[in-house]
Amino acid sequence: MAQKQGRLVREPDTGERRQEWGTIAENALRVNRADAGVLIDALSVDHAGSFNLFYLLRKHYWTAAGAEHEEVANFLEDAYKRVRKINDELAIRIVELGGIPPNTPPTLQERAEVPLEAEDLYDLRASLEGDLDGYAILIVSMREHIALAEEKADPGTAELLRDHLENLEDDAHTIEQFLEDETLVRAEVLKER
Repeated sequence: MAQKQGRLVREPDTGERRQEWGTIAENALRVNRADAGVLIDALSVDHAGSFNLFYLLRKHYWTAAGAEHEEVANFLEDAYKRVRKINDELAIRIVELGGIPPNTPPTLQERAEVPLEAEDLYDLRASLEGDLDGYAILIVSMREHIALAEEKADPGTAELLRDHLENLEDDAHTIEQFLEDETLVRAEVLKER
């Protein structure tokens, strides 16, 4: 496949720019700008990580194959929708704090701690193990950012993260249960056959 040439990101030819990327505007939440900036940076990491987790889950939903692929695919479809909701709500909170959420591939990938998977196709077990790692990274980050939001006297952000953390932990537990099931074919078993 040929490489795409040209600019990945375009700037509109017309229209007024309301806020420059990387700046922090006053916010209606009454969080001072310095604290808002710290929270925006933290939430940007979670936002970018949830964006990558969404793509992982959606890819694995599309490509699920094997003995229990229907059950796993149904779960993955629901899970990627939940993660997408988390992603949207984190972006909205960043805006409420006076920032602009990362929103282009370069700015998302600069901040994402959850790695994307290569474009290749992998067996379901390997895919789910990668998903579980992504969940673990995002869960740890969000726990740290709950403490940060509490330290910066922003209970609304702490509550938002806490609410979403519960869903992430539940989904991670479901993936752990799938991985315990021997009917998900292990790569070693295939090599032995």
